[in-house]
Order: sequence, then structure tokens, then C-alpha cells
Amino acid sequence: MWPFSKKPLNIENLPRIDSDVYQWEVGLIESDEGPMIIRKNATAKKWAKHASLPIKLGFAIPLNSPNQGGLPDPAENERMDEIEDMIVAALADVATGIQVLTITNGVMKEFVFYVAEGLDIGKVHQQLQADCTTHDVQCIAEREKNWETYAAF
Repeated sequence: MWPFSKKPLNIENLPRIDSDVYQWEVGLIESDEGPMIIRKNATAKKWAKHASLPIKLGFAIPLNSPNQGGLPDPAENERMDEIEDMIVAALADVATGIQVLTITNGVMKEFVFYVAEGLDIGKVHQQLQADCTTHDVQCIAEREKNWETYAAF
């Protein structure tokens, strides 16, 4: 039968959000606002646009000591790594999904995931806000079935 179609991946085979199997790429983009470091999950490419992962979930963490046109202070960036671990841990047991991007500039760090429907995003966000006492945890979720944000990088 023409055209041949590839069988979609079984979502039950998606590794946990906190899995160590993911392969990451890191790049630097220069923009008018200054440098931006992009960490992209290369493994996520095979899951891109998966029908069971239509929700883009982003957590933006504004820096306490912004460096407009630069990058975060190393000590604050280290704290951002701890916050990322906190977010991943919070999602690991309650969500089917995959972390696809980390975007860092001189004013914030953002962590982007694609997740299955049914996650109580408000509850996760409230818990993260309560657990993270050093920074504001902002959250946005929107339907993005074609993974435009991931594809942009």
C-alpha cells in the first residue's frame, strides 16, 4: 500500500522524565538581547509530534540577579540546576512526558516539556512554588501538538 507509513511509537515505551537515557545537545545563540544557551534533548526528536504528547508545559524561572545581555551568575545558575532537578522530580511520578529544552539567558531559565493530557498542572505548579523558596516559579501550558517550540531550536 502506498504511501508507506511508519507505525507510531508506543507511548508506554517512553522513558520516564527523570531517565538518564536521553541524549542532549548544547548550543549558543547570539541575539539582540544577548547570548542564549540552548540545551536540546536530541532523543526527543523521535517522539516529536507524538499524538499522546500534545501539551507543551513550560516552567520559567526569573533570575534574582539578572544580567541583561549576559548569562546568569555561576552561583545562581547552580541553583537553577537544583530547581530543574526539583521540577523533573515533581513531574516524574505524575506525568507521562519528556523534557525537550532548557533555555538560559541573562534574565531567566526556562524548562520545556511535552506531556500527555490529564496532568493536574495547577497542582504541580502550586507544589513547586511552595517547594522553591529562593525563586519565583512561573508556569505555562498550552496545546502544541506539532511541537513548534521544540522545532524552532
